Amino acid sequence: MAVVGMMVLALTAGCGGSTPAPAPTDVAVYDASGGGPGGLAALLAGTLERVDGCVVVRGDGIDMAKDVEYVPVFPLGVHWDGDALVVQGTKYRLGEHVQFGGGTLSEESASTLAAELPVACAGRQLWLISAQ
Repeated sequence: MAVVGMMVLALTAGCGGSTPAPAPTDVAVYDASGGGPGGLAALLAGTLERVDGCVVVRGDGIDMAKDVEYVPVFPLGVHWDGDALVVQGTKYRLGEHVQFGGGTLSEESASTLAAELPVACAGRQLWLISAQ
């Protein structure tokens, strides 16, 4: 009986509070627990890249002009799994063509949403990723 109790204790020890992992330092995030802003139905498409310590989506000439670059602002929970960025359960690799729904975001609106923007992303165009 003591062995069973120890096994249950060992299995549940890691199941404490569900504190989310901290956001990566090169990715912009916001807390979408309140649902986030609605009505964002535009599409951001291009190549996922890391530029000077900031994750961006850069136009690749397929869906977006090559000289256009946005900082995607992801819902909290985004994280790196090796070389893949995991966003809402889907893995995206640097250099691959990606598509995200959402809409442009001003720095003022980012502040209202309490978005966390890496220092390396300052002054760049922002794109709010829908939390769906």
